[in-house]
Amino acid sequence: MRAELDPSWPNEVTLRSLDNFYCYEPAKYLPEVTPTPLLMIVGSEDGLTGGNLAAVAYSGAAEPKDIVFLPGGHFDAYTGEGFKVASQAARDWFVRHLTAL
Repeated sequence: MRAELDPSWPNEVTLRSLDNFYCYEPAKYLPEVTPTPLLMIVGSEDGLTGGNLAAVAYSGAAEPKDIVFLPGGHFDAYTGEGFKVASQAARDWFVRHLTAL
């Protein structure tokens, strides 16, 4: 699929990026973020971060919160039908929570 979207993009990362990736654990910061409004947009077939991990993290967050599961994987929120769903969910979330400020 990447070859179809952008055949010139080099699919490479540095060793330091890999080290940072393995240490990355965003769920541990949820108690510090909440009760700030939280929207999670998750690919239901996400093999990179895992939809199950996102659901567990979501369950530990305080309200207000919402989770949207998209069909597809990790990057499907950026193109096609996944983008339509993700962008509408984000727009609605921002309107609901930012207009109240």
